[in-house]
Amino acid sequence: MQYIRIILPRGKGSDFMKLLKDHGAYAISCFYGEGSAPSEILARLHIDKRKKEIVTDLFDRELTLILFDKIKEKLAGVNTGIAFATSLDRKDYSMDYVCMYVIVDRHLGQRAIHIAQANGAFGATLIHGRGSAENVKSPIFLNMNIEPEKDIVIMLIKKELEDTIKGKIYEEMELVKEGKGIIYTLPVSEVSGLVEQNK
Repeated sequence: MQYIRIILPRGKGSDFMKLLKDHGAYAISCFYGEGSAPSEILARLHIDKRKKEIVTDLFDRELTLILFDKIKEKLAGVNTGIAFATSLDRKDYSMDYVCMYVIVDRHLGQRAIHIAQANGAFGATLIHGRGSAENVKSPIFLNMNIEPEKDIVIMLIKKELEDTIKGKIYEEMELVKEGKGIIYTLPVSEVSGLVEQNK
């Protein structure tokens, strides 16, 4: 099985959800995030965030290869979208890219993105979520548990940059300390719409 993710400008998700549905998808998910690409001018103006939609679903390997041809055609019209797949079978990983996930407390995701970009990463997508851990007691307000808010950063990076970027984020954000966050990577089996990264 292949886990497909398509990251698009806000408002484009429905077209790609229809494409997946037309090819047999039945458990499509779509959620909102923010995109970030390196631009010093935009960052200084605090307008370096772009609203994104992330469309996901599971397909078998053969269908994924066919589907990526269709996705590639459709992405050509979007110009700022990216699609990639990760194999759940962990067998064939011939791509030069990995998908890095960084999960940290809310409002720290941008810091992880800036560290990654300073070390060769190109773009990233930031998603907001909530965390839960057995050893962390959630505060209670008005008889309700308040769960800690999290930032989830997703970025495709070249394999050769993986150790450097992971090490820098781990060190500079002090992820060695308990509760500071986690970082992990998954190999990518298919990709489309990715601007080539250079060291």
